[in-house]
Amino acid sequence: MIYRRYLLVLLALCAISFAPAGATLSVPPPASLAQRTYNDPAIHYVAPEGVVLVEMRPIPYQSAAHMTPVAVWGFDVGHSHARIISISYERFSDGSLRGFYATYVNELRSASHGGMFVRRKNATLVNGMPAYWVKVSSGNGFSQMRSYAYIWYDGVRGVVLSEEARAGNIGERRAKHDLAGASAVAYPVGRDY
Repeated sequence: MIYRRYLLVLLALCAISFAPAGATLSVPPPASLAQRTYNDPAIHYVAPEGVVLVEMRPIPYQSAAHMTPVAVWGFDVGHSHARIISISYERFSDGSLRGFYATYVNELRSASHGGMFVRRKNATLVNGMPAYWVKVSSGNGFSQMRSYAYIWYDGVRGVVLSEEARAGNIGERRAKHDLAGASAVAYPVGRDY
């Protein structure tokens, strides 16, 4: 499915929410600096201290025909206020950030089961890479989710660095802090992965 990371998040949050009262959940230790660092030929990001590594599997952009999560970290795992940070990308050939944004929002809407609201602002990553800062609210009632993300286009991929949680468990200031420090450049086509 296109948005496996959303499924991962929902499963993790559901498992946490429906744990019996007083049950002890086995929580992995916080990720080391190496486990918090994602690097590929065009992206550098270090997740904040305190996260646990859920998954990291960098793949060549040619293999990412759909939005593919390549790094996922969890905050407050084992609690109802858990948050998920992820990096996902897909091969994209339209040639612009605006084009990737339109494709991304259309994919979100087609995968959404309920209302969805998207707000976008122009932004840049710490090294000046043009990006959008996006707030996405989706779902209804107790299943309402909130996501904040930097979205950019590196010449061959559309990339999304996001943090999401149940609505009320994440705010824009916290997400900007947690996602700060990401940098990206144009993907060096022809370079070994």
